[in-house]
Amino acid sequence: MHLVCGALLTSVVSVSACTNDGGSAVSGKGTVQIFVVPEDSITEGLEPGTDPENVQDGWTITYDRYLVTIGNFRARRTDTNATLADPTLWVLDLRNAPTSGYVTTEFDDVDAVRWDKFGYDVANARPGVRAMPPTKQADVDLMVANGWSVYFEGHGEKDGKNIAFAWGFRAGTSFDDCASPDGITGFAVPKGGTVQVKPTLHGDHQFFDNVTQGVEITKRLAQWLDTCDVDQDQNLTLDEIRSCNVAVALPQPPYDLTGIRDQDGDGKISVFDYVDSQVRTFGDFQGDGECPTRSSLP
Repeated sequence: MHLVCGALLTSVVSVSACTNDGGSAVSGKGTVQIFVVPEDSITEGLEPGTDPENVQDGWTITYDRYLVTIGNFRARRTDTNATLADPTLWVLDLRNAPTSGYVTTEFDDVDAVRWDKFGYDVANARPGVRAMPPTKQADVDLMVANGWSVYFEGHGEKDGKNIAFAWGFRAGTSFDDCASPDGITGFAVPKGGTVQVKPTLHGDHQFFDNVTQGVEITKRLAQWLDTCDVDQDQNLTLDEIRSCNVAVALPQPPYDLTGIRDQDGDGKISVFDYVDSQVRTFGDFQGDGECPTRSSLP
């Protein structure tokens, strides 16, 4: 059995790890800090070009707002089944995140060993979620009122066109078995020191040409913004992407639509389903590390 004791601070949930792992010998203790970090694709946007991180078909993507509901951070040692857990959920403004990210949780007095399992939730917002500055209460209210896990607004620019979008999704997803970019699962706690654990949210997945599972082998394409803007008013709505034909907007090839599901239950696959499916994959770890075990949340 493993116990977790909690004490609430002003802006950070600090949890003392009170463990009972069957009497295993541990040489020391340390601290775990959870930082929620936006990838620079959110804060700086996406540029056109031929490099792998660029948008390959000439579009510039800029985000003006990017909100996420995130939390329920958890870790486990498979050798003893000792656990760490903080069920708190936060609405965080990723577009205006502090330079180092949001420190949401500290686990104190943690066994200084490798905790080889780590996971977290990008949850559908509900009453009781919290905000951390500079996130505003209005951001929390918006997410809770709509039950959104993610909301973003911005615009795509190309050849004199400037297409705006403002979309929210009830795409609650748990992300588990997180590993660093070099494939090492979980994190190691240093004796007498602090390890920084960084769930990292990416802003480019909705422009991938396939739904990734594991290593991201993909191109970034955004011409569908213009294709789906059927009235050409340069304001692309959720209704428009719901009615946008994937055969026209997302031709195969270059797109591979394997893994796209009918998320809105209307009996057909649309561009809305494509974007919704992609935002269910945007939770990473320690930068570009993957969390390959994903499950839908209610």
